[in-house]
Amino acid sequence: MLKRKLLAAAIMAITCSADAKQPKNITLEQIGRFETGVFGESAAEIVAYDRESEQLYVVNAKDKTVDILDISDPTSPQLVGVIVVSDDLPLSGGVNSVAVRNGLVAVAVENVARQSPGWAAFYDTNGNFLHHVQVGA
Repeated sequence: MLKRKLLAAAIMAITCSADAKQPKNITLEQIGRFETGVFGESAAEIVAYDRESEQLYVVNAKDKTVDILDISDPTSPQLVGVIVVSDDLPLSGGVNSVAVRNGLVAVAVENVARQSPGWAAFYDTNGNFLHHVQVGA
């Protein structure tokens, strides 16, 4: 068992050092842009992409919402919906994170009393509330 771990570590070290010698020339080019009109105030934090709907789910911490952007044309992202978590969870203090998979959007939501348990809220990809469960603070 120890030999296998050492061998795996050696292979990783060789692979990492070989990769480190290869120059990584990464270039980025902006092809589209969406603006909330708010800058420097946590208006866009965590982003999740749904391949099937070609939509981005963006945590808007300032508004305590999740913005839904259609990027089927990535050169022109469009706001197509907003998940207003406080409509579904009245004691919500804000949105902490978002994830999407298989048509289900999961949103981590803090309690207005930050030390109290929060929620995981679930929506469909159109932003329709499905269910929630209480989770730790």
